[in-house]
Amino acid sequence: MIAVIIDIVASRDVDTRRRMKLDKILRETLSIVYERFRENCVAVPTLTQGDSVELLVTSWQPIVFLFHRLLVDGFEFRVGFGTGDIIIQKEHADECDGPAFWNAREALNEIKSMKYMDRSAGFKFDEKTTDRETNVVVHSILIYTTLLGLSTAQMQHCFYYIWEKKRVSEIADITGTSKGNVSKSLSKTPCYLLEKVMSF
Repeated sequence: MIAVIIDIVASRDVDTRRRMKLDKILRETLSIVYERFRENCVAVPTLTQGDSVELLVTSWQPIVFLFHRLLVDGFEFRVGFGTGDIIIQKEHADECDGPAFWNAREALNEIKSMKYMDRSAGFKFDEKTTDRETNVVVHSILIYTTLLGLSTAQMQHCFYYIWEKKRVSEIADITGTSKGNVSKSLSKTPCYLLEKVMSF
């Protein structure tokens, strides 16, 4: 099983009004993740009181979709991946427990403790981790680091192209720019390659 814990950076430092808005955006996004990828979610994705998002999944799609959506919405975050057994107590991810979550938390804490290295993702594998689980984690991290290299506009255009299957003209209408700008933006990104990679 794969547990993912996402720590939203600096969310505790914002004022109450902004915090409530961020909370609403995150909860709506998690609802979308669950509705779109229910078959890949072992439990309902959850936003905890500590401003962390917890996922329990079997594939990379809900993970990468969530990463991409959070980045488009302007969130900065760190993420810890863990594999291992899970004790499913109730339907929500934060109500589950077990080595996969312990490993994800340990990976996240390791990132936070690094004072001289800027890392956004970490992982800890259980000794019984399958090749499939390893591939899901590696796949997710590689796509995440690729997305981090895009500009805000490129990130947005890629999101609509990959996940919403929008044409260039539709993306231009949604984002309020020209078709030429969207086409130029997408051509300077690995968006088309990512789309092919994600089809497997």
